[in-house]
Amino acid sequence: MKPVSDGRAPHLGTFNGHILAMAAVKGVDKVCTPEALAKAESLNIQALTKIKEIIDEYELPAHTVGFGVKGCVTWSDKPVRNYRDYKATDFNVAELSFLWSLNHGIMTPPGLDEQWLISLAHGQDEIDFMVNDFKELAKTLRG
Repeated sequence: MKPVSDGRAPHLGTFNGHILAMAAVKGVDKVCTPEALAKAESLNIQALTKIKEIIDEYELPAHTVGFGVKGCVTWSDKPVRNYRDYKATDFNVAELSFLWSLNHGIMTPPGLDEQWLISLAHGQDEIDFMVNDFKELAKTLRG
């Protein structure tokens, strides 16, 4: 790394050499303080806990998984430990859940594992909205 750090060998690439990308990284580094990240993680833990309670209350074949500010609902009553486990999840309900949320104003990354990311812009209102939306889905599935 010495040739890179002392300037003899430039390290350029799609993002690491792009001026705007580097400015964005510096900006994110300033706003992602330990306090801000702790708040976002706390909101995620709250969402995971409340959604798990809904899963339990409505006896849905699903479980929650979270890490830091990321969370997801996996439509399987068993933990997913490998690709075969993942392929055994109920993708029909996952697609329904994705489309349900999308039609109610919640845009998660497209995919069938119902992921979300709590950003620094999210607050209690957004968590409540997401949890209430999931509860309405649970009621509809069990109705």
